[in-house]
Amino acid sequence: MSDDKKDSSGIHVVLLGPPGSGKGTQSPMLVKEHNICHLSSGDILRSAATAQTPLGQEVNKIINEGKLVPDDLIVELIKENLKRPECKNGFVLDGFPRTVDQAKQLDSMLSQNNKKLDRALHFQINDDLLFERSAGRLLHPASGRIYHRTFSPPRQSMLDDITGEPLVRRTDDKEDVMKKRIRSYHEQTSPVLKYYKDRNILSTIDASLSKESVWEQIKEILPRKAL
Repeated sequence: MSDDKKDSSGIHVVLLGPPGSGKGTQSPMLVKEHNICHLSSGDILRSAATAQTPLGQEVNKIINEGKLVPDDLIVELIKENLKRPECKNGFVLDGFPRTVDQAKQLDSMLSQNNKKLDRALHFQINDDLLFERSAGRLLHPASGRIYHRTFSPPRQSMLDDITGEPLVRRTDDKEDVMKKRIRSYHEQTSPVLKYYKDRNILSTIDASLSKESVWEQIKEILPRKAL
């Protein structure tokens, strides 16, 4: 009974997968389906780096020096963002945790609020297909909306569907950068996958399929709760 009570507020899920595997495409649908918030570690770090707060200035200094942001700072940023009103029913975390230590700190953070992680979704996809996807990916910088020249093109070439503003290609989608990011992902995240598998909350999704098919897989794993 106590466990049911813990989960009645919504779902808490993390998305694990290499860049370009479709996590950013599925996150908004999860947000709408379950009335939860979406927290992307990349977005949080970029936002923090431009904020005039002591924590933001520290993050900006680290990024400008080309260093990796330490676990404790990332965890603190996640903790602060989880206090946002839109996160009261739960969250979908994208890009965090990247290490087993971060995963353990997330568990501790949730436990302090009598909550737990419901599911870790692993977006599994072949590296070659990732390169193909990243080559055509387009971004609307202001909103973070993602398009693809082939798989999900904008209605007008290189323009955002909602604002009509120009779309750009991210520098980290270039092939040499992508190879480094994917290699880093595999090295870092394999232990995290094992961590969640050992706790019986890891579900693997075939992310090579269409976005509609991926969404159907997610809905089977995470049926909608009554809110």
